[in-house]
Amino acid sequence: MRVLVGILLALCAHLAQAESRYVSENIYTYIHGGPGTQFRIIGSIKAGEPVEVQGQGEGGFLQIVDTKGRSGWVKADDLQSTPSFRQREAEQQKTIDELKGRLQNLNGDNERLFAEKDETIKSQQQQLDSLKAQLKRQTDQIDTLKQQNEALNQGYDNREHDMQMDWFIRGGLMVAGGLVLGLLLPMLPRRRRKDRWMD
Repeated sequence: MRVLVGILLALCAHLAQAESRYVSENIYTYIHGGPGTQFRIIGSIKAGEPVEVQGQGEGGFLQIVDTKGRSGWVKADDLQSTPSFRQREAEQQKTIDELKGRLQNLNGDNERLFAEKDETIKSQQQQLDSLKAQLKRQTDQIDTLKQQNEALNQGYDNREHDMQMDWFIRGGLMVAGGLVLGLLLPMLPRRRRKDRWMD
């Protein structure tokens, strides 16, 4: 029983120490049945594929489990701790595509916002032009009313002047008539009355 517990503890500790490694670029590496090339080849792993390192053996070999669940031994030199260039390139391309999509969305949003702003500016410009035209009409009406008012004032002044002239002429004629009458009346011969007493 103690042996079984010890094996279970060793396996748990072994699994806890597992780390990810990646097959080096541009190669296939072979999975051997034991820690050395003298052991049977049980498969191969393509470059860039991730594997889980389960332990370290003699001769620079590591015990691994690949993505297909196969357990075996590979040369430590054929593994690297970072993802392969191909995998990183794919991830970077995916990131670039996502960023391009976001940029296109932003460009679309910006174009939509610019179009809305243009429409708002056009609408406000039309309103401004309409207000300017209305202001010009009102200014023209005010100018017309001013001209009519000036014409009425001028007509009133002319009429008042004409009335004053008319009164002046009438008054002058009356004075002249009075003078003439005053001059002529003394020159008219008088009829003498016959005195009744003289009869």
